[in-house]
Amino acid sequence: MKIFNPDSPFMVVLSRIADFILINIFTLILCIPIVTGGAAITAGYYTLLKIRRDEDSGTTKLYFGSFKENFKQATVIWLIFLLILGIPVYILAVVNSNYAEVVPAAAKVMLGGAILLVAFLFSMVFPVLSRFGNTIPGTIKTGVIVAISNPPRSFLIVVMIVAPFYLCYNFLQLLPIILMFGYSLPAFLTVCLYNKQFLKMEEKANEAAGIPKPGSEDEHIFSDERTITDEHTN
Repeated sequence: MKIFNPDSPFMVVLSRIADFILINIFTLILCIPIVTGGAAITAGYYTLLKIRRDEDSGTTKLYFGSFKENFKQATVIWLIFLLILGIPVYILAVVNSNYAEVVPAAAKVMLGGAILLVAFLFSMVFPVLSRFGNTIPGTIKTGVIVAISNPPRSFLIVVMIVAPFYLCYNFLQLLPIILMFGYSLPAFLTVCLYNKQFLKMEEKANEAAGIPKPGSEDEHIFSDERTITDEHTN
C-alpha cells in the first residue's frame, strides 16, 4: 500500500515522531547522572535543529556525535548554570520549609523572580553551544545576548521548558506523554523559533572566516565543504 511507502506523508510523520521519542529517551537517560545533563541537552538541540532543516543523517549518530564533541564545554556551562540557579532555589526551599510564616511574601516573589531570571538568561546558551564553536565565556555571552534580543520569545521558551515538570507534578497521568515528548517537543519548538536568527548568525560567521556562500563562484576554492558553524567542537 502507498501509505506504507517510506516516502509517503504518513511514514514521514511516523518517522519524525519516532525521532522525537528517541531524542527524548536519550536525553532523559543521560540527564540521570546530572553531571552529563548539559551535554545531553546540547546534543538534543543539535539533532533537532538538523531535523528542522532536513539535514539529519541518522538521529542516533547525530545525537551522540554532538554529545561527545561538546561534552567538556557543555558540562562546565551546565555546572555553572546549576550553581547559579541552585542558590535562589535552595534559599526559597529553606524559606518555605522553615520560615514560611515569617518571611514576607514579597521576598518569596523576589526569589521566584531570581529563579526565572536565571532560567531566562540561560534559555539559549545550550542551543547556541549546539551550533556555534566558542569559548565558555563567549558561548554564555552569546546565549544571553540571543535570549535578551527577543524577551517574549525567550520567556515563551522558559514556559515550554517548565511546563512538562508542572504537568508531571500535577497530572501524573500525563507521565507517559512527557517521557516521550517532554523535552524533545519544547526543544524542537525552540529551534524552530530561532532557526532564522541562527542562519543569519551562521552567515555572518562564515563571512568573517572568508567562507563563501554555497553556490557562489568562489566556493570551489575551499576543499572542506563544511562551514565554520558546522565545526562546533570545543
